[in-house]
Amino acid sequence: MNMKEKTEQSLTDLLKTGDEADRCYAARTLGTLGSRSAVEALIKQLTDEDIDVCVDAAEALGRIGDQQAVPALIKSLENEESGEVCTAVTTALGQLGSEDAITILKKIAVDRPDRIEWEDDWDRWWDIQLAAVEALGNFGAEDATGTLLQIMEDETSQDIDPEIFAALANIKESGIAALLELLANGSIMQRRRAARALGHSGNPEVTKALGQALRDESPEVRAATATALADIDAHRYLPALLLLLRDPEDDVRSAAIEACNRLTKSSTGDSGIISEITPLLSDPSSLVRAIVATTLGSLIPPRSLDEESLAAVADSLTDKIYDTAASACDLLGVNGDPASLDTLIATVRNKNIYSMVRRQATLAIGRIGILNADTIDLLKEAIADKEQPVRLAALDALTALDAIPTTEEETTEALQRPLDIVLAAIAGELELSPQETPQKVSQAVEFDPTPIKEQDRKAEDTATETPDVLNAETRSELAEGESLELPEIPGRSVEPGEVNTAVSTLDAIALDNAEVAFGVHEALPEPEVEVEVEQEIEDFLEVVEENKRIGERMTRGRRKISIEDDVRRLGVRVLIGNTDDASVAGLIQALNADDGVLRYEAALAIAETARLHPGLGSLMNAFGSLTTQLGLGDEDQRVACARAMGLLHNKAAMLPLLDVLNDPQTTLRAEAISALVELSINGDDPDKAGHMVIKPVSPKTILRKLSSALEDSEFNVRMAAAKGIVQLLNLEGLSESKTEIVEQLIDTGFLGAGAQARNIGKLLRSIDIQGSAERLLSQLETVDSSAERRFVIEMLEELFISSTDRSQQAA
Repeated sequence: MNMKEKTEQSLTDLLKTGDEADRCYAARTLGTLGSRSAVEALIKQLTDEDIDVCVDAAEALGRIGDQQAVPALIKSLENEESGEVCTAVTTALGQLGSEDAITILKKIAVDRPDRIEWEDDWDRWWDIQLAAVEALGNFGAEDATGTLLQIMEDETSQDIDPEIFAALANIKESGIAALLELLANGSIMQRRRAARALGHSGNPEVTKALGQALRDESPEVRAATATALADIDAHRYLPALLLLLRDPEDDVRSAAIEACNRLTKSSTGDSGIISEITPLLSDPSSLVRAIVATTLGSLIPPRSLDEESLAAVADSLTDKIYDTAASACDLLGVNGDPASLDTLIATVRNKNIYSMVRRQATLAIGRIGILNADTIDLLKEAIADKEQPVRLAALDALTALDAIPTTEEETTEALQRPLDIVLAAIAGELELSPQETPQKVSQAVEFDPTPIKEQDRKAEDTATETPDVLNAETRSELAEGESLELPEIPGRSVEPGEVNTAVSTLDAIALDNAEVAFGVHEALPEPEVEVEVEQEIEDFLEVVEENKRIGERMTRGRRKISIEDDVRRLGVRVLIGNTDDASVAGLIQALNADDGVLRYEAALAIAETARLHPGLGSLMNAFGSLTTQLGLGDEDQRVACARAMGLLHNKAAMLPLLDVLNDPQTTLRAEAISALVELSINGDDPDKAGHMVIKPVSPKTILRKLSSALEDSEFNVRMAAAKGIVQLLNLEGLSESKTEIVEQLIDTGFLGAGAQARNIGKLLRSIDIQGSAERLLSQLETVDSSAERRFVIEMLEELFISSTDRSQQAA
């Protein structure tokens, strides 16, 4: 008997000896594992005194799929009073697919048994009936079609018509015939539902009937039919769908465009769709124009739109519907015709339209890729725009233009390099346009590690807060003609030495630390007074302080900042993934800025760039600053630095990262663990890379440190350690620690009320299935409570569940 069989036997025994919770957990896991040896024991549990056990047993039998359970399930359905149990049994019979079950399923789908209990004002039979309909559909039972139609025609029954249509679509002969009849002669709703169901049937023989339904008098039916033809890949009906593009109804034309687009993508060539839908760029329906623009954007080659089409797209740029205007901007960018630049520039400068449309117009300018004085001037203006999405798009467009090789004409024009503009913005050296006075904005865009260049119309719905230039603190309250009275006694002059010389933030932190160390400006100590505080009050105060700290961190990103500062931070983001020396130098300069948020953005950008481009030597110039800020930065900064230090693959980072494993900040401990694992596995050889590693740290030392972290009070630290340990065990020389690690991981699975038991089980599976199972089965017999046995069962389940079983369980 192998370990899986031993596990199934132990769980089967638990079905007989455990309490109701044990029996539920055991039944579920036996079903998930597909244990045929447990079928007889599960059949007995169909009459368990606990309803939940009966339900779990029925569901398990359905998952296992053994036909010997069918008679017992039918008997249960005929006699059980609990609607919840009958529903589970009905579903199980549908999964088993036995012909013997069809009769009882047809009967219970139509006739409500008197024994079924009501639950408050809900009739449990409704759930049973729905489960029976779905089961009959799963069977594809030909003699069930009449029953399904009977339910649909019963005006007193619940509205489960969509499920009935889906069931009929699975019945290959009589069911499809019934749907074709409904498509031809049913009500509008029935014709629409029949068309959609036929599309999902996967039966190519229904295409002729669907083709005829394209001429249905109802727009709803025509639209549903167009979608259905695309669902079954009816390519030969593409010409008919193209004709539908001239339908008088907006919804029909929209459905036809989407269907044509889908069919074109799944075939070779455009099948004439481009020439057919291009005239619809001037369609009176805004919705149709939006869909046409989006479809053409995925099909047309560069510079393929003629002047008439470009004019039609330009007309949509000021459409009142955002999607239409934004799609038009995108299409002009894809088309890439320089003739569209003036139109797009005007759109960006039009402050009366949606900011997100102006954003898409800005991105389109970058995509067209023409570098001249007009585009440079426009983008420099847009960087100072009061709307953050426009500013971000301008910086993104500049980086896109910088990546395009310049032509000889552009080179002789002596234009400013686009990247230099971005770097100047990051450094705070960019002069804002005089029309745009620096205003207060809300920094509401969170960091996204995906390089901004790769984002396609990412919705950065950011709120720009612009208070009056004269706010409540600075607004004069003098009435007209009133003079300002000055105080009789002038204020005291500041004496030399009273004001410190301005220093950077990091220097100030270091200075403060030095003053504390040497007792500078140290006040006389207050007399100590011992106050006894109850432990419960201390715990409460700690929670209050922690919540206060978290609240301050959450609101920091929404503080009002100037446009100039916001542009600096956005500029850092658009440099993510750039590998040229100037871009990396700009990130490192930002890493050492006075602005704490800018330093945080720079650390994250360096980390992501290192992830995208391992071995990028110029990033190593950031190592010293990252190490310093790991010790002196605020909470978020230290986390970002830890991440970056791991991804730089310089093993000199191991010692400072080890130092923070005992830091009180939970997220920092978890990030340091991940960084140490990354360095242990993928770190560069110090000799080959020229890294100065004063004291090497062996993987065995890291493994020992992570083993200690398995007992951390915070679950995310424990899980980071557990995942890291599994990765380290694959390294040479560490596999002998498996037995000890397995025991530690199992103990970890019990912590935190077993919240991570399943995740621990998955990790155990990747280390040692047999050894882990032996240890867990021993635990199953010795733990005291059903809650603890549940943790053991969940870990056992994850040890033996297959990928197929896992996907079925998720479904």
